[in-house]
Amino acid sequence: MPTYSRARHFTTQVRRWVHAVSRRVRHRQPPNRTVPNQAPLQVQLVQHPVTRRSAEAIAVLIRAGWNIHHPPYGYTTMTVAGARSRRGTPRTRLTPDPLRAPVVQAIFYWRAVTGLSVEHITARLDADHDRYPPPGTHTSWPPAAIAAILTTIKYTGYQATGTRDENGAFRPVEQWVLSDQPAHRALVTPALFWAAQDPATSVRQVPHRLLAPAPRTTASQPGRRAGT
Repeated sequence: MPTYSRARHFTTQVRRWVHAVSRRVRHRQPPNRTVPNQAPLQVQLVQHPVTRRSAEAIAVLIRAGWNIHHPPYGYTTMTVAGARSRRGTPRTRLTPDPLRAPVVQAIFYWRAVTGLSVEHITARLDADHDRYPPPGTHTSWPPAAIAAILTTIKYTGYQATGTRDENGAFRPVEQWVLSDQPAHRALVTPALFWAAQDPATSVRQVPHRLLAPAPRTTASQPGRRAGT
């Protein structure tokens, strides 16, 4: 019957639409169309308890000074005797990379003291790859890598996470997670770090412990190796 055919066709279309929407929700993509004459689908994104607990566990480790991410350029990791995770893997802290730590110091010095632009710093680094090895598998220095170095608070000696958004801009201070004390050897002083930032950065909103020089910092002279 025609009425039955139309109802069956409508049911089939609705099922296809629900299936398509479900796939988009699973992939965290909003639907790009809605069914006419129906209220838009309301999807409430709630943080999963496991994800929330994981974030809280990470924050505890960061505040204690442990390294949980890939070390930034200029650092490597060292294990701490007797410190292990629940899975039995060794806990690690950051320690200066003898070859790359001086490169980080040079970048901050050129930016904060001599006022070089990222483009000029890139040119200097690319002029001598033996002295200034590019990060990772790069054959030259990407300007984005230099910008990332200049905004990485870990170089001040504090462990940190959640300080920058996906565009590299600083998040509001209340979203930062920092170690309670200096967690590893600093490559630059907090004063030099903030001097290298964009003038629009408001130092008045920076956590107080990052405004005072951290202990055990190394001299920020280009070409000087950490620990010398």
